[in-house]
Amino acid sequence: MQSSPVEATLRILLNSVPFLMGAAIVRQPPGSDGVVASIGRMPWLHDRRLTTLQLPDDTLPSNRAVALDWPVPFQAEWVGAPPRLLIARLVFQGRTVGVLLGTLVSRDPLSPETRAALDLTGELIASAVAGESAYAMAFTAPTSTESEHVSVMRAPATAARTPVAAGVAPSRAPAPEPPAPEPPRKAATSDLVFDQVRKGIENAGDARALGRVLRDAMSVITDASAFSVALFQLAKPEVAYRYKVVGPDRDSAELGRQHVEDGPTSYAARHDRRWYVFAREVAIRDEGDARVREVIVLQVPMANSGEVFGIVTVQTFRAEGFTDQELRLVATVIEAATPSFAHMRRTGRFQPTGTPAPAAAAAETPSALAGPAAAEAAGGPTTTAPTLQPVTAVESPAAVASGPSAAPAAAPTPAAQEPAAPEEPFVPSTTAGKRTGEDVLKDLLRRCAGAGFPTAFLVGVHSGAGALRGELISDGESAREVDYALGITTGKFSIPLDDRYNAIARAVREGRIVPAPTVYEITRPLLEFEQAQSLEKLAKGGRTVSLPIVVSGTPAGALVLGPMPEDPTFFAIEAVRGYVSDAAKELATLWS
Repeated sequence: MQSSPVEATLRILLNSVPFLMGAAIVRQPPGSDGVVASIGRMPWLHDRRLTTLQLPDDTLPSNRAVALDWPVPFQAEWVGAPPRLLIARLVFQGRTVGVLLGTLVSRDPLSPETRAALDLTGELIASAVAGESAYAMAFTAPTSTESEHVSVMRAPATAARTPVAAGVAPSRAPAPEPPAPEPPRKAATSDLVFDQVRKGIENAGDARALGRVLRDAMSVITDASAFSVALFQLAKPEVAYRYKVVGPDRDSAELGRQHVEDGPTSYAARHDRRWYVFAREVAIRDEGDARVREVIVLQVPMANSGEVFGIVTVQTFRAEGFTDQELRLVATVIEAATPSFAHMRRTGRFQPTGTPAPAAAAAETPSALAGPAAAEAAGGPTTTAPTLQPVTAVESPAAVASGPSAAPAAAPTPAAQEPAAPEEPFVPSTTAGKRTGEDVLKDLLRRCAGAGFPTAFLVGVHSGAGALRGELISDGESAREVDYALGITTGKFSIPLDDRYNAIARAVREGRIVPAPTVYEITRPLLEFEQAQSLEKLAKGGRTVSLPIVVSGTPAGALVLGPMPEDPTFFAIEAVRGYVSDAAKELATLWS
């Protein structure tokens, strides 16, 4: 069997470098087929961090291998002394085309002869990988037929056929005239997408219309579950406008509610790359259940005069992610729309003029920690659009004052709803603008974040129901994932107060600090053991510490620190205990 040029160059590398037991090539940027070729023993392919690696240009020199002491994955079942990882960034004509991974069993330094062989074969492998990608792009037939793509955009032209009478067979057909040569053309997919995008850009009058043009193009190019466009402010490093659409299925709608970083501080905005692909895990919450799904995220920066002013994000649930052809086609379409987006950003034309931005009022769950006079908090503004095929649009432009870390809206709001009357958040009318119990609790969560606990939440005692219910949770990406999985801020997280084995319930009943090594000990009986393990994987840790909140001698709730990967120190817990004591004294003063 004839091997490919990439495999042939890998065999040259194995024969040239002593003590090299295996080698593999990982494509850059990561596409659908991450591993291009692999020869010999490669335990590193079990490490997802290496197979989905995307190296910036300043991390490693071009085509020069280095040896690292990298931990061997346990799935490889390696026996004996651990090998070293040989890694090199493969560059061809100034572009990173792949990453070379090798298994080096020697602990000795690389000799000059070995170094020269590595450098030479690195250049050969980079050239072979680039040539194979160019060959696949030039000669691989499109996956779908022309008629399928034509039916999406416009009706196909049917060729006229000459009718033949039944039972009459022509004795001899006349010699047909030679057809006129047709001009060469690209694949039907690219032609139709570019034509549709060009027409849409010419007719668009604002950023929302441009976002809809790209939305329709993405639905034809790839199987997108969520799509968004974020435009940055001119003077501040914040998101000025965000257009977002999600798919019609339930998982896509939940994906649209979970934030992905697309602001000026994101990786795609800070690095000079045509696109950036990475994988992340999201919690999909069903009725009384929470499961984890992997999402492949593609981010393409939009730049004008060397300045990145926006990010286009495409997310898919497909296990294979995006193919190389899809990545290049998506990037080309976005680059065609970049000048129009830059013009709309400079002129401030984000939405059609005269279109009011509706706001929704969301009532907070009444909290025992908020005192006798619980207040309702007004929700943030969201906008919606009617359902448009092939994906369901849920437009959510961010307010100019909100930063890129602001969480997306929890649910779409009807477009015909009247804007809610403005009111002071967390200040009920009975307090005449004074500080309330909810302000105290929010300050407590902020002080915990400053002490090194970015994930923490509060539960309150509901004496009538005899249960502890979730009330507030800290800000942050990990905290939002926990909130989506447990439903803390929506009041779905409820624990019986008399449960003998729940760590939070024991902390409230016994009035003492109760640590727990697993998430199951604070979520039972609400979650099963397997569901709690999924949440631990999502939160990247399972250790928690529950501190009771006692106001005027009466248990009012508990502060839960975590989930977190490591146990906190004694001094950190004592500092938080002081914060809880201060909050309890202030609550007692407010409620007296």
